[in-house]
Amino acid sequence: MGLEEIRKELDTIDREIVQLFQKRMDLSIEVAKDKAKTGKAVFDGKREEEKLNSISDMVGDPLLKTPARELFRGLMTLSRRRQLQYLSEIGHKSDFSFREVGELSFSGKKLAAQGVKWSYSYLAGRVFFQEDSIEFVEHFQDVLEAVQSGKADYGILPMDNSTYGMVQDNYDLLSRYEELSVLKEINYPVSHCLCSAGDYRTEEIRKVYSHPQALAQCREFFKEYPFMEKIADLNTAIAAKKLAETKEEYAAVLCSRPAAEYYGLRILQDGVSSKENTTRFFLIGKEKIYTKDADKLTMILWAANQAGSLYHVLGDFTWNGLSLSMIQSRPVGDKAFSYLFFVDVSGNLSEPEMENALSALKEEGVQFRILGNYLPCKVKNS
Repeated sequence: MGLEEIRKELDTIDREIVQLFQKRMDLSIEVAKDKAKTGKAVFDGKREEEKLNSISDMVGDPLLKTPARELFRGLMTLSRRRQLQYLSEIGHKSDFSFREVGELSFSGKKLAAQGVKWSYSYLAGRVFFQEDSIEFVEHFQDVLEAVQSGKADYGILPMDNSTYGMVQDNYDLLSRYEELSVLKEINYPVSHCLCSAGDYRTEEIRKVYSHPQALAQCREFFKEYPFMEKIADLNTAIAAKKLAETKEEYAAVLCSRPAAEYYGLRILQDGVSSKENTTRFFLIGKEKIYTKDADKLTMILWAANQAGSLYHVLGDFTWNGLSLSMIQSRPVGDKAFSYLFFVDVSGNLSEPEMENALSALKEEGVQFRILGNYLPCKVKNS
């Protein structure tokens, strides 16, 4: 048999597969109709596992057993997705302990932010809150404590930076506060200034104070001035406030321009950090709610420490057409060499595709917690 004949036969087989695929999807609707009447769950883990085992038994070639299982696992995922699409059309609602609301309300609410006035948390918070609605705390954990205790309605935390990556401690913190959820993402442009309390030139500075993230975001600047000692502080604006009070000689801070102006510091050099430097902040609340227009979901998941476990988890999103924009691993504190994963997924909790993916994780025994489903807000450079 020549190549052209082989290709023609493959085309014939492919047409038959497409026809059978369409027939299988049509039957999935009939299954959904029956489940709508009887109240049965869309996902039947026991039935699917039995089906996959029987498929493996049918395949004669040992090398094709695993690929056949994956092919049919995907087909069953698509069948469930089809069922959920139908159920959604007739009014079925997903239940993941989150409630859909029309919009978020910030009027008359208090926001907890770490640091002092004109910190980047303060600047990002002012996108939605009035100046007199923002209350300051000393540490990032205090932000979450304020929200959990009811002293503040919302809290704001820096989570990631486009130049330097994730704020690891804040991800670890958020994983421990199960009652709280992410209600909004604020992408705020960050531009650091090098500022002093005296009349110095940049090359005269010997010490630079700032938050560790800010210092790291300006690493290209420090390559030009390797003699400068980098000293970590709790916050960029706190560093600015301290320097304004101590007036330390030959010292400088990295902070925002508004912070430098507010605390009366002299700007030696503007735009020290990268021009494309943006920090992602999470707005934290106590209610497990999401808006109808939310299109991004952040979750924590614990994948079993065995071959293929993370692959199958990611496959549940892939087969449902959901895009993962971030996956970060963090060690589990009390278990050596065990990891949890922070995942960002595009989608809304009310969508059948999202429900299908999350239901599959649940039925497969994957532990996960939804941190929030929200609409990102991108702030333009002023």
